[in-house]
Amino acid sequence: MRKDAVIALILIVAAFGLTYAIAATRVPAPMQPTQAFSMNETPVAAAEAPPAGNVVMRVNGEAITENEFSAAFASMPAELQQQFANEQGKKAFADQMVKMKVLEQEARRRKLQQDPNVAGQIAANQTEVLAGAAAQKLVEKVSPADVQKFYNDNKQRLQTLELSHIVVAYQGGMIPPKSGGAAPDQRTAMNKALQIYQQLKEGANFAELAKRVSDDTASGVRGGLLGAVAPGMLPQELDARVMNLKEGEISPAIPSRYGIHIFKAGKRQTQPLSEVQDRLSVAVRNQETMRRIEELVKAAKVELDPKFFPPAAQPGAKRPPA
Repeated sequence: MRKDAVIALILIVAAFGLTYAIAATRVPAPMQPTQAFSMNETPVAAAEAPPAGNVVMRVNGEAITENEFSAAFASMPAELQQQFANEQGKKAFADQMVKMKVLEQEARRRKLQQDPNVAGQIAANQTEVLAGAAAQKLVEKVSPADVQKFYNDNKQRLQTLELSHIVVAYQGGMIPPKSGGAAPDQRTAMNKALQIYQQLKEGANFAELAKRVSDDTASGVRGGLLGAVAPGMLPQELDARVMNLKEGEISPAIPSRYGIHIFKAGKRQTQPLSEVQDRLSVAVRNQETMRRIEELVKAAKVELDPKFFPPAAQPGAKRPPA
C-alpha cells in the first residue's frame, strides 16, 4: 500500500503556497506533551474489522475483495498500472496477489504478526490509511463564496507574465546547442550570455537576437516568445527572480538546469476566476483541512515517554561528563 498518501495530502497546502507565493513561512512549534505519560491510557477506539465486499478471488479459501484488489493495483507506480491495464494484465496481477496472499498466510502461520517490529509496521500502515481517509472526509466541499474570497485576496499573486527568453546551452544542461555540436562549459556559456545581455542593453532587438542566437529553437523561431507564464510554472531556480520582472525589463544572465537564460518581461494579466477555479477549490479545501487537523491536534491528549523522548538540552547548558 502506498506510504506517502497522508504526507502528500498534508504537504499539498505548502506546495500550493510555493506555486502562488502566498504561503507564509513559519517555524513549527516543538512537540510537547499535554499530560503526564502513562502506560495505562485507554485508546480512543479499537480497530474495526474491514467491511465485506464483492469477493473476486480466494486463496486457500481466504477471500480477496474487489476493493482490496483495486487498492493493491492502485499502489503500483503509474507506468506499471498502464502495463497491467487490460484483461490479460489483470490476470497477471492476480497471480502476483496470490504470491503475496500465500506469504501473508505463511506469516500468520508463523505468528509473525506478534513480532514487535512487524506489529509496529502493521500499526503504522493502518494509521496512514485511516488518517488519509479521515483527512479526505474532514472537508468534502468548499463553497463558491470561499473560492471567490480566496481569489479576491490573492489576485496579485494569480497574475500571468508574458515572457520571452534567449538560451545559451552549456555542458550538462538539458537544452542542446542548436548547431548540433558540443556545448561549451558553463563558464564559457556564461560569458557568451553576458555578451548577449550587453548587446541588449545597447539597444539590440530582443526578438531578432533570439532568432539568431538562442539555443532554444522552439521559442527562437518566435523571437524567444514563451507566452503567458503563471507563478510556479518555471523551474524553482528561475521562478522567483523572473516573475518579479517589470514589464519591458530584461533580466541578467540566469543559469538553470536547462541552460543560461536572458528573459524579457511582457504584459501582466490577472487570470480569470473561470480559469483557476478548480485549482483554487483544491487549495481552499486543503487549507481548510489543515486548519481542522490543527484543531484536532490541539484538542488531543499527547503523552511522551521521557525515556524515549528525553528533554532537549537548553542552549548553553553543560553536558554531563562522559
